[in-house]
Parts: sequence; structure tokens; C-alpha cells
Amino acid sequence: MTPIKYLIVLLTALATAGCANMGGTAVGNDSTVTEATSKQLSGDVTLPPGAVIKQQDTLVMSAANTWMGRISLSVAGEPQAVFAYFRDGMPTTGWTLTSSSFSKTSLLTFTKAERVATVQMQATNFGGNDVLITVAPAVRAGAARP
Repeated sequence: MTPIKYLIVLLTALATAGCANMGGTAVGNDSTVTEATSKQLSGDVTLPPGAVIKQQDTLVMSAANTWMGRISLSVAGEPQAVFAYFRDGMPTTGWTLTSSSFSKTSLLTFTKAERVATVQMQATNFGGNDVLITVAPAVRAGAARP
């Protein structure tokens, strides 16, 4: 194997090891929500166009309608508009709004099948919004707790 081929194989292996399976973007680098990312989560959550995923704060296990974890986003726009986007958009993908609070730190809570989603939003000093979407299994009433 020539040194150049060896270098290409090594760089490919390192790049593969350093990538997350979230739209094919590298862990640690922020990325704009792409069509591929939207399709990966389509039918489950709606992500605003132009939102930027904060990869270092994001952890997604599985995909589509069974994923669990956390998606950290930067979303441009007025806080009221971002709040309305999630409040009105999540039910279009089957989530049921169970509670909402609009304030300095806004919170929306949704349920869907055996999962609960929270959408937490806070305006930044730069005209954007930090959004954290967390999806976890729902706790059943009367279920034993660890």
C-alpha cells in the first residue's frame, strides 16, 4: 500500500470514528438542520427551518418514531414565534400538549404513546433562542420506581 493510500484509509477511519449518526454531521460541530436530519426525525418532531443543532449538547439514541435523548438547538426569531412553532407543530406529528408556560424560560410538555417530550426555550442576548428538546420514556402510574 502506498503512503498516500495509507493516509487516506487512516483519515477515513478517523473521520468515521468521530462522526455521529445525526444527519452525518461530526460530533462537536454545530450544524444547520438539513433535510436529511428532518427526514430522520420526520413523523416524530418538527424542527424549525434554519435551526442549528448544537452537536456537543445533543444525544439521540435510535431514530424516527422511537428515539430517546436530547436535541439542543439555536433558533432565530422572536421567542413568541418559536414557542408557537413548537406548540402548534408538535401536535401535527402526533404529540399531545399536556402543559405549557411562556416566560423568560418557556416550557412545553407533550406525550405520545409511551414517551414524554419537553421543549424548553430561552431567548439569548443575540436575538436567537436556545431550545432543548428532551424525549424520554413515560412513567406509568403505579409503576415501581428504582
